[in-house]
Amino acid sequence: MHLIPDSENTDDIKFVEKKTFKFHIIAQIFGGLSTGIVVLQDITLKKSLGGSDFQILLLSLFTSSAFLASLYGAEIINRSGNLPRTVLRFGILAKIFLILIPVINNSVFYILCISITAYLDSMMLSSWNIVFRHNYTEDRRSRLYSYAATVATVLLLFTSTIFGVLLDRDNFLFRIFFPISGVMGIMMYYFLSKMLTLSVAKFPKTEKTAKTHFSWNLVKDIILLPARNTRRIFSQNKPFFRYEIYFFMYGMAFMVIMPAIPIFVVDTLSLSYTPISIAKGFLFNFALILFTPLMGKYHGSGNPTKFCGWTFLVLTLFPLILVSAQAPFMNGLISNKEYIVYLAYTIFGIGMSGVSIAWTLGSMYYAPEFEVSNYQAVHIALTGLRGAFSPALGYAVMKIFSIEYVFILSAFLFTCGGMFMLLDERIFGRKPEPQINPE
Repeated sequence: MHLIPDSENTDDIKFVEKKTFKFHIIAQIFGGLSTGIVVLQDITLKKSLGGSDFQILLLSLFTSSAFLASLYGAEIINRSGNLPRTVLRFGILAKIFLILIPVINNSVFYILCISITAYLDSMMLSSWNIVFRHNYTEDRRSRLYSYAATVATVLLLFTSTIFGVLLDRDNFLFRIFFPISGVMGIMMYYFLSKMLTLSVAKFPKTEKTAKTHFSWNLVKDIILLPARNTRRIFSQNKPFFRYEIYFFMYGMAFMVIMPAIPIFVVDTLSLSYTPISIAKGFLFNFALILFTPLMGKYHGSGNPTKFCGWTFLVLTLFPLILVSAQAPFMNGLISNKEYIVYLAYTIFGIGMSGVSIAWTLGSMYYAPEFEVSNYQAVHIALTGLRGAFSPALGYAVMKIFSIEYVFILSAFLFTCGGMFMLLDERIFGRKPEPQINPE
């Protein structure tokens, strides 16, 4: 697949960047509206469909492990004869399952539809990085990304808050809004395909971009090559390997509390949809809006380890403050438990404003020019790998000990990830190892 090379003249680069940013903003408008509805998917399962604790675990496992599919998505992307069309087709297929949710009013069918959507979405995630790497110049990439992300976050903020208030009036309005989310998601993929068209439009197809015909050898390659690529990348690029180990710790911290949070806020704190949507939708995303441009500025295009380290340490406060909402000593300080939840999610939003940028752009620092999608696919797949067991670990801790211990474990893992990132920057940050081309 041919992309716009760095040697392209300045006028063409500016044209592509300007056009890409326009499509990026439009895509994020639709993406923000779509995500603002589904962001309460776990709470919807618990409150509207009466999902059990085990079903909450299943939803957490399936949606978080879905990132494993990105490895196979990267192979499909690399072999695609028409990348924009491939991405659009997968996007339509993914969002159709949100449109189908009202067909059967059943928690199992709901989990199935959400999970399939998550897996298909994950397969196309690395295609975004092709746009960010090749359509944006290095000195403006983080800034333009953060601007577009802020647009999505503003819309997500208002959509999720309004949706939560409406669900308090009618628990089953999700059957109307989830199909709307699906349509908005399809539009997001349409404009992503337009951005990808800018990357490939000027170049004729070659044997590398020619249509790949189906064969069992092709299926075998798609199944086996991702694992081989991961092993090769880690063996050749040790700084990236270390970075992913520390990021893995952060990811585990985030995922062990995924099955615990819906149970904690619904059963332990007895909160309704409105305060949950204010915390998870409005305040979390308001913090994202305020801090994402600042985080984009400080992230830059250099070594991301120091940036990630401090961001992870900020996130340590989230599980500790959230679990304190039901601690006896807090009753004398803050009488309303909702305010503690609001504070926790505000801090969570501040931390995640940095993580969202590092998660999307961090792998580019380590990736050779021609392997951007492969490196991001590895990064995303490791998210799926930890998602395959971290929610179950949190669920086990909750059942064997108590729900409070899950939040303590999360804080410990956030701290470990942050400290190791800072230590890596101190030891290796000024001595970057050269990138090695694949054999």
